[in-house]
Amino acid sequence: MRFSIPWLKKFVNIKQTTEELADMLSMLGLEAEAPESASFSGIVIGKVITAEKHPNADRLKLCTVSDGQNEFQVVCGAPNVATNQRVPFAKIGAVLGDDFIIKKAKIRGERSFGMICSEKELGLSEEHEGIMILDDNAKIGTDFEEYLKSNLEYLEIDLTPNRPDCMSHVGVAREIAVKTGQKLDFKNAKNRNVKKNEVSELLSIKIEDKNDCPRYIAGLVKNISVGPSPKWLQDLLASSGQRSINNIVDISNYVLLEMGHPTHIFDFDKVPSNTIGIRKAKKGECVTTLDDEKRTLTNQLVITDGKNPIAIAGIMGGLDSAVTDKTSTVLIESAYFNPITIRRSAKSLGMSTEASKRFERGADPQGAEHAYWRVVGLLEELAGGEWIPGIIDEYPKKISQNTITLTREKINILSGCDLSDTFVKDTLSHLEIDIKKDGKYNWTCIPPSFRPDLEREVDLIEECCRVYGYDEISSSFHYGGLYDLAEVDSEDVLSSIAKTMSGLGFRQCYLNSLTDEKTSNLLGAHSVAMQNPLSSSMSHLRTSLFPGLLETLNYNIRNGASNVNLFEIGKEYRPGKMYDEVVHLTGVMHGEWLSKSVHNDDQHHSIYSLKGIINALFNRLNMNNISFLILDDDLYEYGLSIKFGKTIIGHCGKMSQSFLEILNLDIDDVYGFDIELDSITSAMKIITNYESIVHYPKVDRDINFVLEDEIHSGDVVNAIMKACSEYLIAVQPVNIYQHESLGDNKKSVTFHLEFQSAVKTLEEAEINTAMNVITAIITKQFDAKLRD
Repeated sequence: MRFSIPWLKKFVNIKQTTEELADMLSMLGLEAEAPESASFSGIVIGKVITAEKHPNADRLKLCTVSDGQNEFQVVCGAPNVATNQRVPFAKIGAVLGDDFIIKKAKIRGERSFGMICSEKELGLSEEHEGIMILDDNAKIGTDFEEYLKSNLEYLEIDLTPNRPDCMSHVGVAREIAVKTGQKLDFKNAKNRNVKKNEVSELLSIKIEDKNDCPRYIAGLVKNISVGPSPKWLQDLLASSGQRSINNIVDISNYVLLEMGHPTHIFDFDKVPSNTIGIRKAKKGECVTTLDDEKRTLTNQLVITDGKNPIAIAGIMGGLDSAVTDKTSTVLIESAYFNPITIRRSAKSLGMSTEASKRFERGADPQGAEHAYWRVVGLLEELAGGEWIPGIIDEYPKKISQNTITLTREKINILSGCDLSDTFVKDTLSHLEIDIKKDGKYNWTCIPPSFRPDLEREVDLIEECCRVYGYDEISSSFHYGGLYDLAEVDSEDVLSSIAKTMSGLGFRQCYLNSLTDEKTSNLLGAHSVAMQNPLSSSMSHLRTSLFPGLLETLNYNIRNGASNVNLFEIGKEYRPGKMYDEVVHLTGVMHGEWLSKSVHNDDQHHSIYSLKGIINALFNRLNMNNISFLILDDDLYEYGLSIKFGKTIIGHCGKMSQSFLEILNLDIDDVYGFDIELDSITSAMKIITNYESIVHYPKVDRDINFVLEDEIHSGDVVNAIMKACSEYLIAVQPVNIYQHESLGDNKKSVTFHLEFQSAVKTLEEAEINTAMNVITAIITKQFDAKLRD
């Protein structure tokens, strides 16, 4: 985007050269570039003394041009040449472009001693319909190159999407002022109070959806005179790469480039119902826009005359309601449109305008009012208009700014330099951030409405750092981190989990987070729909990792793989106030976990191998307090809840055939598990506490209890460990036996126990005492019987 240096100087004192200014803005985060200076030889500021009709040609004029010392006869074909104009005059011997040398010439019988130049001939723009007319204050005889440097200098700034506030000369001038320690010389136009709102009797506004258009301001100015803009306005627009059209259109463009807020001016007499409507277009409606293109609409946001579209909201006005030479009363529109709505409309129509670029990035909702009053003032000043008292401001729900707490501690940690309290306060205040001291070390900050990018504490610290200057922050080596080694880094945890799963024979998958609506709702969870889906198959965010993994498993099996173990670490999405994104570990298994060999038969996956894998994973993460509970869920043929301590963190089991059939998958005997990682990250221990090897022998004992069928082995294991925790180091159920001799609904479970002491060899009497305690507690707690 082009920014005029003379225009910027209206708001801030600039002492730097164009190159120095570009460097300074680039260091502030605005990627600026000074264009290569045009070189002109033999071109001066001339004054047109006379401009008479050529005696031998209807379309040529015979002019007299003065360079302050001499007068020259020049034949000129430009339709806009007139007496008393200051113009760029190429004298005999001047060079235009690469090799065009100005020479004496005879044109239709009249001699010409030079050339009055257009912008295109000077290489300044593509404008060639007339000569370049300079400011009336341009000194005759001045070298044109010097004049150009002081009056038409500009910068090209490549703005990032998060800085809509800098899509204006005031916004860039504010950045310069903050960096150079100046005060911005700009004040918004004042509101006008009236006793009677006359405009409300002449005009009404109807907004169909306040989310698409949160704010719409309209007003009327009568008795305007449409004509050319004054020279100063034409020059400022030209220096920013804009062509002057007429004073009314130029005023709207001027306010856009000055303040960054788009406005639009309608011919009010072409709004027959005196009603402005803001609604979504009906499919098949058409509007011819100002670029003379007829556009067929579908669901874009439009401005209507109460019935038919007269503009595409936030993008471009319609030709039928455009200002013409006969316009006498205009309607001023200054609005705030939803950025997403405008982005969607512009994309669907393949349009990108100066207005849409600003609305897409987030215009200033409060700036809509300031822009309106600026346009009103300029219409009165430059078009002789009379403002009809009153204003219609549809703003049902005022958009407020978030309050951000800024702490000294975070500034010190993140900045890497010593930013004083005074510097922080002054910098943020000059950026028009409302900052107040909150205690000794904190501040309460409210960003201005034109800075939608300032949302968090770190954003405010970044503002301080970029103004301070990243190049001013000294390099240093820090050997300490921002957290100690006892804390858990989530990325390290996920990496450790992935490595462990790979070691257990699983292959990691990275699958698409987008799926169709049916699949996203399979497990009964509410899904999150995409606003602009690429296709119906990618219209929703996934609510489970299972469907994608199972489809990948099926694909591998159909292509000849027999034993497949897959896992993914990814996000599941749920609707909520801000939408929930929860990281899960999900895995699926099919086939053998142990292949047949001369030493053993093949072993297919079962609920036991599934539990073994989960236990191995959590053992690696030093999370040993894992247990399993019976789970009744349609997802599984038979399933288990995974419990860590007192919290359910996941589930596992044999996948139900009905669920696989819903996914149209022709596979069976699939086992799967799903674990929510976010809820247990803090309990994971990446740092392992190592213990010395115990040099004293282990003692193994088996004990067999007859239990009721409904009693879970895991509950018995927990009770045994609790009953004898001093020397007992491991308990494992190793055999289950069921027979009618045991009685109805009975089973015999054998538990293998390991005893060991780190300081001595255990004696037989100690082991026997422990076994007696265990027997007494289990028989009483579970109404069990000891089986010989």
